[in-house]
Amino acid sequence: MGINTAPAPRVPDENRMEDHGLDFLRLLSWVSPAFPTGGFAYSHALEWAVEHGDITAVDSLVDWISALLTHGSLRADMIFVRHAWQAGEDVRQLEDLAAYACACASSRERYEETVYQGEAFLKAAAVWDDTVLQTRRAAIRWPLPVAQGAVFRRGGAPVRQAVLAGGHMAVAALVSAAVRLVPLGQTDGLRAQVKLETVILDALKQTEQCGLDDVGTACFRSDLAAMHHETQETRLFRT
Repeated sequence: MGINTAPAPRVPDENRMEDHGLDFLRLLSWVSPAFPTGGFAYSHALEWAVEHGDITAVDSLVDWISALLTHGSLRADMIFVRHAWQAGEDVRQLEDLAAYACACASSRERYEETVYQGEAFLKAAAVWDDTVLQTRRAAIRWPLPVAQGAVFRRGGAPVRQAVLAGGHMAVAALVSAAVRLVPLGQTDGLRAQVKLETVILDALKQTEQCGLDDVGTACFRSDLAAMHHETQETRLFRT
């Protein structure tokens, strides 16, 4: 499963942010809402938060997602994207990272959300290159941020672009879910994304030196929302 039509994968220079033509186009494809990861079916517990009045408008949505980027699951995912990128071609290291990321899921719904999307991401990315992440262990599951980090690197994205792309993709998916759930207008959804741009950049800086021991969350309301979501009487989303 994977990315890059070149015979041998390139190692991108993490200090350069230039547009490398095909590499940039591929990155745009992989973070596009149209890329078939099934992300439209997941709300990351926003559905429960909206139903219980935690999110009612743009400001409360921005506060909720900002907390996830600063202290919660989206921060952890950005760390996993970076470490997957840094693992390069070391499949065993990627497998161990995938297993650790799965173990860090705070609930069954969070686990299913990340592995179903991650494996769908790899399946779709195989159109470009089917050699990345050919796992040695049949039982291994591939959470989304680990799949993203490995694929983005193979596709030529520098590490900072890779982490930003993962963060942007996650935020865009949550804003899209909130537009349908609150509901918000499309313009309000864009206003939320504008406000969250600097938060994503701050999260990038805060996680640059983070190791795997720094993975953790302090967004207990969000974690509990994920656990409660499966018992909601009416649900539009799988999580």
